[in-house]
Amino acid sequence: MNSYPYDHVLYQPGQVCRTCNFLKPARSKHCSICNVCVAKHDHHCVWIMNCVGQNNISHFLCMLLSLSLLLTYGAYLSYTLLSKQLQQRATGHLDREPGNRHWGTGLSWSHYAAHWIWALGQDFRIGGIGLLALLTAPLAWSMFLYHIYLVWAGTTTNESSKWSEWKEYIEEGLVYKWVGTTTGVFAGSKDAETEPPVDWPIHSAQQLFRSEDGRPPGTLTDSGGISASWKPVRGLYEIENLYDLGFWDNLDDVFWPT
Repeated sequence: MNSYPYDHVLYQPGQVCRTCNFLKPARSKHCSICNVCVAKHDHHCVWIMNCVGQNNISHFLCMLLSLSLLLTYGAYLSYTLLSKQLQQRATGHLDREPGNRHWGTGLSWSHYAAHWIWALGQDFRIGGIGLLALLTAPLAWSMFLYHIYLVWAGTTTNESSKWSEWKEYIEEGLVYKWVGTTTGVFAGSKDAETEPPVDWPIHSAQQLFRSEDGRPPGTLTDSGGISASWKPVRGLYEIENLYDLGFWDNLDDVFWPT
């Protein structure tokens, strides 16, 4: 509960997990597969058969990086070994002289492809593993770069889907933002939710309202009893992400969470 504050946009205080039957911390989510609530839930990964969250996101990023590097190196190593065989076939000896030209110089694309098919047939183990590494390396790099983007944006895979929902509501003209100097509460409602104190460098007083019919919400008053105004939200850029501290601080929070 003391790791992250509630932003009152994606996460509201006082919500109870219906399965675990306790208050849900900010940025947490219940995983129906693991049957537990996961702190800073990102997604459930079928490859590691576990959820990716606050306690293992750093290990997950390191795994993606090492996997991407190893696949890239495997594809490069396979290329160099097969290319050496092709050079040996073209020159008649294994170690060519520095002045000898490359085996593929002057070949058409069809002849170039035919030479590679011959090399794959000569050593299918190296060729098959090299092709597998070549085809899967872009997938690993894409996954790694996507999660680096999430770190840069100060969000998670789970939260990105929530932001997508808010974007749809904004496009439909259903979202309004409270304009005031302090955090307000709806007149006549009870704001009895007690939030735990969180040592977080960013504080936000934004208050959002999602309308059902597109009309502004009812009366809102600040702590002094002065009626505040609402304005329609035109885009996600008008909504502050409380969890975005900047790339380096976000990265620090990933590897050394509070």
